Amino acid sequence: MNYVIRASAGSRGLPRLMRSVLVVVAALAACDDLGPQPPPGSPARRAAALAISPGSATLSSLGETATFNATLTDPSGAAFSGTVGWSSSDPAVFTVTPTGVVSAVANGSGTLTASHEALSATAQVVVAQAPAAVVVVSGGGQEGMAGSTLAEAVVVRVDDAGGSPVAGATVTFSAATGHGSADPATAATDAAGLAGTTWTLGNAAGTQTLTASVAGGVSTDIRAAAGELPTPPDSAVYSVTFNATWSVATHPRDFPRGAHFSPLIGAVHDDGVRFWASGETATPGIESMAETGGTSTLRTEIRARIPANALSVISGPGLGTSPARTTISRVVVRVDYPLVTLVTMIAPSPDWFVGVSGLSLMDEFGQWVEEIKFTLYPYDSGTDDGTSYTSANADSSPRQPIRSLRGEAPFSDAPIGTFTFTRIGG
Repeated sequence: MNYVIRASAGSRGLPRLMRSVLVVVAALAACDDLGPQPPPGSPARRAAALAISPGSATLSSLGETATFNATLTDPSGAAFSGTVGWSSSDPAVFTVTPTGVVSAVANGSGTLTASHEALSATAQVVVAQAPAAVVVVSGGGQEGMAGSTLAEAVVVRVDDAGGSPVAGATVTFSAATGHGSADPATAATDAAGLAGTTWTLGNAAGTQTLTASVAGGVSTDIRAAAGELPTPPDSAVYSVTFNATWSVATHPRDFPRGAHFSPLIGAVHDDGVRFWASGETATPGIESMAETGGTSTLRTEIRARIPANALSVISGPGLGTSPARTTISRVVVRVDYPLVTLVTMIAPSPDWFVGVSGLSLMDEFGQWVEEIKFTLYPYDSGTDDGTSYTSANADSSPRQPIRSLRGEAPFSDAPIGTFTFTRIGG
């Protein structure tokens, strides 16, 4: 709008009030010519403060990530939209992407900085590997005379949750009662995560056990045969307990209402068939189980392999809530069919499940194990693109390989539960 003000030759004689009005109108005209002005608190003004969250992060495995967010505000405290840069004080310890995602590289600590023009904010990042697994590298499955020292040293590797070796971890080697001794009884892992010991067997004939453990309850068993072992019976009977620990306490991110598990379904079989495996494409039976909890298609796939490669179908109840537990009272395995596969859907979910694939109930010496506990972590069947517990159906095209979801949102690094196979007969 333009204001045109004309004064006649006699305007000097206008009343003082009228002259004041004309001055105000002229001032308004001048302001209008500058265009619209942003109101106080407008993001178009300038950023006055920068905050970063969370204030710190500790990463327990190499390759683990954490996402940081930066918030800009203007002088009135209102949100301000602007570009934020990210930097690591020590890229040898952790790196950061342009979007604030930090990745662990090596043990140590450093400062993460977010910046916008003259503003900056910092957060502390610590990388401290935590042992998540103890793996036997060599020396397992040896045979020797009772009371003798085994010829090969027992060597184990300590890994973090991402599979990277952990240096400097203290490994304790302890033999079961009557199963001899280890020298040294404790050893620190080297730069490759390795620690070793020499095992002298106990005086009793039969299978003996040495346990290698680290802080946090992480351990593995090493077994050896002392003397001649007895011929195992042709079959064995096991009970199977599913102890579901999945809960808002163990997996707090978006934990769903109505959390439950579908009926258990699986097979007793030999090594000539595999019903699912990480890295492979899911069969229609695994797809149906993982997406809907249905068991009929997988049951048909198993029965199609009887008797060539499978002995029987394993069936068990689901769980209407979690945490909870349930038991399959009787599963019969045979020397020629020593493997078990067992799965159940994590519900609600797009296509997520837990299970074991081809778990042998015979040890390396051909003896039936008395008890074995298998820790369960979530898997994605690769048949649905959903990313949250309650995502709408979105079929994957093409299908993706089955993969682990351990530590991926919405899951934490904690287990979903355990399967425990306990020998009760045979």
